Amino acid sequence: MFLIFAGMEYYPSGGWEDFIGTADSLEAARVVAETQSDGGDDWYHIVSDMKIVENGKIDDVTTYDPYEEKRKAIPTDEHGFELK
Repeated sequence: MFLIFAGMEYYPSGGWEDFIGTADSLEAARVVAETQSDGGDDWYHIVSDMKIVENGKIDDVTTYDPYEEKRKAIPTDEHGFELK
């Protein structure tokens, strides 16, 4: 089981206040980060066995349209650089 946490870069709620859901696989956890985080969330952590197994940022990947927003979970390294 994977636990997913997400929040705003400058205003983390802290601990369980940042919890947004669970998933059975890493791929499904990314989908939860993309779809269940609110529009202001900037980061996510995926946790399994009491360890962060992936951290990343959540970006808006649409062209600007105030009525459409699609979020994408993007894995990053420990320095915040995107993993390729």
